[in-house]
Amino acid sequence: MAHGVTMLNVIRSLARLAMTGILACAAAAPSFATDDMQSGASAYSVVISGLGGDPEYEKLIQGWGKDLSSVLKKNAVAEDHVFWLAAKKEQGVNAESRLDEIVKTIDALAARLQPQDALQIFLIGHGSFDEYDYRLGLPGPDLTAGRLNELLSRIRAERQVIVNMTSSSGASVPVLKRKGRVVIASTSVGRERNFTAFPRYFIGALRDLAADADKNQEISALEAFRYATREVARYFESSKRIATEHAMLADRGDGEGARDPSPENGEGLLAATVALVRLGEGRAAADTPETRSLREKKRGIEEKIEALKYNKASMLSEEYSQQLEKLLIDLAKAEQQLDSLEKK
Repeated sequence: MAHGVTMLNVIRSLARLAMTGILACAAAAPSFATDDMQSGASAYSVVISGLGGDPEYEKLIQGWGKDLSSVLKKNAVAEDHVFWLAAKKEQGVNAESRLDEIVKTIDALAARLQPQDALQIFLIGHGSFDEYDYRLGLPGPDLTAGRLNELLSRIRAERQVIVNMTSSSGASVPVLKRKGRVVIASTSVGRERNFTAFPRYFIGALRDLAADADKNQEISALEAFRYATREVARYFESSKRIATEHAMLADRGDGEGARDPSPENGEGLLAATVALVRLGEGRAAADTPETRSLREKKRGIEEKIEALKYNKASMLSEEYSQQLEKLLIDLAKAEQQLDSLEKK
């Protein structure tokens, strides 16, 4: 009996160390989501941007997909290992985010990935839940959580990350969770149906040196999750609105997930070892005061668009359209300036 209690205490102590980044920094426990040249393992990322519906949402969803695929290519995954599927075709989009194209992409990866490789799936857009299944809105038939799980079961990669940043995404967690897989959702339950701000801040974490809490030159899935949840809370508090989304993380395989991963609930240990991006001289060079200022400006414009959408019902149609048009133009200009700086 004493031996069992002692072993339990040892396990809990190790979990606490890992969650604070001590074990995550050890050479014996390397991170696995980014390309690992020494082991021969490779990382692959699939970014799926769904339908926007309204112009303001379409602009945000498309822009977030572009931002995410860009930051992954620059700081984590080989360029030909990143696949961006979007509702609107533009430079950098590999295919339209139709269900048949998603199936084709995942099937191609199933034939390519080995057990030692890693796969990351990112979902952005409008999700829904009908008390039976989660769905991501796409051009044509929607993608359900059940179908996504079935597709991913064909992938031999033992290490997988799914970041579902859509409304109602919490409903997908029970279906998608499994051993060896980190699942992050921008909502805790399917009933949180409002458009989510989580993707803005999660993607922002991958670009912000401040998100690297343990200063090991990597931003883990757990660090990005914590950064994003803090920023989402700040956003709702500053806009004096009741929070309509509460992100959660599940990586035990058999747990329910948690809003605040910790050794006590057993969630977050695997996510702490998953490096989504690795920082270096090139990354630091791109993080200039000018680019930081522009990213802050872009984030502010996006927040204003969401606030405008929130107040739409109380505004005259003409007033709403005029303000929206100006904000969308300002957002496009900020994106162009950022693109120009980051290509240098």
